[in-house]
Amino acid sequence: MVGAGPTGLATAMLLARRGFDTAVLDRDDDPPGEPEEAWGAWGRRSVTQFRQIHVLQAGCRALLQEHLPDVLEALGAVGAVQFKHVASLARLLPGPSEERDFSRYETLTTCRRPLIDFAFCAAARAVQGLEVRHACPVNELVTGRPVVDGVPHVCGVRTRSGETVPARVVVDAAGRRTPLPSMVEAVGGRRPEEEALEAGFVYNTQYYRGTVLPEYREAALAAVGSISVLTLPGDHGWWGVTLYHAPKDKAMRRVRDRAVFERVVRSLPLDAHWVDGEPQGDVRSMASTANATRRFVMDGRPCATGLVPVGDAWGFTNPSIGRGVTLGLMHAVDVADAVSEHIDDPAALAAEWDRRTTARVAPWHAATVDFDRIRAREVEAIREGGPDPFDPADPSVAGSRVRDVARANPPYKTPGPDRAELEALLV
Repeated sequence: MVGAGPTGLATAMLLARRGFDTAVLDRDDDPPGEPEEAWGAWGRRSVTQFRQIHVLQAGCRALLQEHLPDVLEALGAVGAVQFKHVASLARLLPGPSEERDFSRYETLTTCRRPLIDFAFCAAARAVQGLEVRHACPVNELVTGRPVVDGVPHVCGVRTRSGETVPARVVVDAAGRRTPLPSMVEAVGGRRPEEEALEAGFVYNTQYYRGTVLPEYREAALAAVGSISVLTLPGDHGWWGVTLYHAPKDKAMRRVRDRAVFERVVRSLPLDAHWVDGEPQGDVRSMASTANATRRFVMDGRPCATGLVPVGDAWGFTNPSIGRGVTLGLMHAVDVADAVSEHIDDPAALAAEWDRRTTARVAPWHAATVDFDRIRAREVEAIREGGPDPFDPADPSVAGSRVRDVARANPPYKTPGPDRAELEALLV
C-alpha cells in the first residue's frame, strides 16, 4: 500500500483482516504520540487540505460501522462528535419531526483533519499482519515477467533508501498527486489517461473554541450568492467556519484577514453566532480547482498488472461538499474485495477493479463533479450580474419530483448580503 491516508489505511486493514500480510509505505512523518499533539506538531506535506475542516458523511460513518468499527472507536477516543444534522434541519420544517428516525443520516466529525488521520493510524497499528512505515517514500516500481503481452507486471516497489519491497499486489493510495502514473510510464506502461474539470473554489477557514458548540439554524453548507459558508462542530469544544469562493474573485481574498472574515460571517443572520468563540490561529486558505479521474484500464487493457489505485489516486474531487473520505472508503471496500478474489490472477484483478470502480464509485464521483460544475456557473453569473444559469426544468439536474417542486415554488435563498453589499463588507 503506497500512502497512509484514511483510504489507504482502510484498504490495508480490510486486506490484513482477510489474511494478507500488508505493508503501508507513507512518505510523511510518523504521527505524534498523543492526538492533541497531532494538530500542532504533525505536518503532512502530501495532504493539501490537512488544515481545513473535515466531516465524515453519513455514508462514511455507515461504512465504518459495517466494515471498520475499530476506526469508529478510535475516532471516538480522539473526541469525534456524532450529530444528526438532518434531524436539526427537520425541526425547522412544518409538521412533527420527533417521531422520525434520522439515525441513518448521522454524521461524524472532529472538524480537524489531523485527528481523523491520527485515529485511522491508531486503529491500523493494532491490526495483526499490518505494518505501517512512515517517512518511507516510494521512488520506483519493480517489474517481473509480464502476464499480459506488452503490459508491464508490477511485483514490488523500491523506496528512496534503495530497499526493494516485493508484493503480490501494489495498491496506489498516494492521493491526487500520486507519482505512480509516472512510474508506470517509466517501466514501459501506458500512462493512465486523465479526465479533468477545472471548476473549483478557494477555501478560507477560521477555527474557534468555546464551552458550548454553536447550534444549527441553517444547513451546514449554505450558498449565499457568490460565496458559500460551511460550519462544522468538532472535538473538545473546537469548531470551524469556512467561506469559499471562485478563484477569480479577487475581492474575496480579503477574507484572509480575520476581521474581514468575521465581518462577512456576521452579515449572515443564520450563521453569525458561529464566530462568537475564541479564535484559534489565523485564517487558513487553500485553493482547489480540479476534479479528475484516471483511466487505468483502456480499450480493455490495463496500464500495468499487479497495480491498482484506490481513492484519490483514481479520482478526486474538490472538497466543496465533503465527500472525499466517504468516496475513498466506498472504493476501499470494493478494491479490497477485488484483490481478495483475484490476487492470483493479475489480469482478472485489473478487469474486476475496473468493473467495480465503474459500477459504484464512478457515478458518485460524477455527481459530485456535477455539483461543482453547476455551482461554479451560478457563482460566475452572480459575480458578473447576469441571469441565473440554473434551470429547474433541466432533466440532467434532478428527478421529476424535484423539478416539479422547483417550478411550483420560489427558490430558497439563504439570508445574507447581495453582491454589492458583500463587496462593501470586504473593503
